[in-house]
Amino acid sequence: MSAFDPSILNSVSEFYEFCRPSTGTLLACLPEAILCVLAILALVFDAALTCPKARCASNCVIRAALIVLVLCAAFGAFPIVEPDAGQLFLFGALGRFTTPVLFACAFFAINLAGIGRSREANSEISVPATTHLILVATAAASLLLKASNFVAFFVLLETLTVCLYALVGSNRRSAYSLEAGVKYLIAGGVSGALMLFGIVLLYGAFALSGSAGFAGDSLGYFSIYQFLHQNPENLLGIVGAAFVLAGVMFKLGVFPMQFWIPDVYQGAPTHVTFFLATVSKATGFFLFLAMLSVFSGISEKIVPVLIVCALISIVYANLTALGQRNVKRLLGLSGVSHAGYLALGALAAFSSAEPGNPDMFCFTIVVAYLMVYIVTIYPLFSVMSRMPQTDDALQNFDDYRALSKRNPFLAGTLAFGLASLAGIPPTVGFIAKLGLLYVYFYSEFYVTMAVVLACVVAGIYYYFGWFRAAFSGEEGDVTAGTPEYLPVGKCSRVVLVIFCAALVAGSLVYWCVLS
Repeated sequence: MSAFDPSILNSVSEFYEFCRPSTGTLLACLPEAILCVLAILALVFDAALTCPKARCASNCVIRAALIVLVLCAAFGAFPIVEPDAGQLFLFGALGRFTTPVLFACAFFAINLAGIGRSREANSEISVPATTHLILVATAAASLLLKASNFVAFFVLLETLTVCLYALVGSNRRSAYSLEAGVKYLIAGGVSGALMLFGIVLLYGAFALSGSAGFAGDSLGYFSIYQFLHQNPENLLGIVGAAFVLAGVMFKLGVFPMQFWIPDVYQGAPTHVTFFLATVSKATGFFLFLAMLSVFSGISEKIVPVLIVCALISIVYANLTALGQRNVKRLLGLSGVSHAGYLALGALAAFSSAEPGNPDMFCFTIVVAYLMVYIVTIYPLFSVMSRMPQTDDALQNFDDYRALSKRNPFLAGTLAFGLASLAGIPPTVGFIAKLGLLYVYFYSEFYVTMAVVLACVVAGIYYYFGWFRAAFSGEEGDVTAGTPEYLPVGKCSRVVLVIFCAALVAGSLVYWCVLS
């Protein structure tokens, strides 16, 4: 038996010193820590739950989660201390912005989860367990966007993804949900393996340069940034960056990692689909921005490929959606199209400035487009969650026939959401698309702008099919015995009216923010 090597203890000590967070870092991570504590309590609560009190207890868990999300979002936006930039996390203005956005999306996802619980046929894993997964996924996504090291990057991204695996397949009485969970697991496993392989290649390329070691932070964003700037022709670095970007594009939903989206969006419970369309997409977008900055040293090699991938995503999504009648698959394909718009906007913002630093005006327009997209789709999902179908995976245009006669309020909410998603004035979706086209024009992406314009016109066609179904036909066209829509409470009515008003008044806010 070989003698014990004392250098192992030195390596462990060095690793501990490298990862040990400061007090400021711990306080800056307090919102995410509180979410994790609440998530653990929800599981303990679930284990001790008795059947007669299940409904009341579930309501308590949801209300506690909603209150904590609001408080943590406020704390994330206005921290009580200024954290120090550590080895694993980098805190800045972007983190103060993304944390409240992600927490707000989780707030509305949990709220949507509570809407359809009255349907026995739509029962899934217990409400505390679902809330637990959403809270952990949100905390992981928030910390992920503050990471400055590929170790934290991979661990947090996989934490987020594993939670989504369980959420997508959580409706155990629906074959569509179980199928979607398996498909998402396979696609996520492949993308995670590609990403890990890319990180290993980047580490190997950095190690071969003679700068490896914890002291040099060999997997830190800044170290890889410097290495690629000094060695732009390094083949290992280029291939590693390509694999990492492939994993990020899985989260964003851009070619070639977009094929899972229609099936998973259809099979997942409605609130999980909303969570995927907001938290997962926003996380992928901001990760995409971070990786464009880290890999800016080889931008001449990767940007043309990324532009082609984004264009393929846009064309594929819009052509496929033209004949689509299932509303959740339609929203999935629409999400792929909007992800392509966002990716092109990010590439344009980086192409019109110095390497590694996006043009801030263009960057603001692109981020504003993401916020408009998130605000736009909540009214749509709120209407979808109140439809009378027992299995929401089968919702199609025919189910919305004569909605304006049967429930004018839901029909009006749907109309505002679809108009903004299609980019029809005077909604904020129109002005946001106009701003995005300006970014393409400013960055001299002329061919890209022409393709996007054609696809926007195609998008109006398939959005109008949904709109036409809701506002055509007579109430008598609906099959007798169809279940009633789930009721819209007073508070929900006020929230939906505010969202619809924001989709119109947001045009003015949009210009004020940019000015």
